[in-house]
Amino acid sequence: MTTGNSKITAVRLPLGIVQKIDALVGKGNRSRFIAAAIEKELKRKARLAHIAGAEGFIADDIDTLAFVNRLRAADERRK
Repeated sequence: MTTGNSKITAVRLPLGIVQKIDALVGKGNRSRFIAAAIEKELKRKARLAHIAGAEGFIADDIDTLAFVNRLRAADERRK
């Protein structure tokens, strides 16, 4: 996550979620944690959209789970 180019955005969150975030990462790191979580979810949604648009991309005769795990591992290394 890049912090140099940012915008303040008001987001309403349940108090319990804010308390859990603060307990986990500290109040000073709340924005960074939320931005990272959103970025992760955006990547997941993009990956699912790509998979949905690539029906038939994975041949039936390969180990699909191993293939997907390799893609996920490659995505994690790029962070």
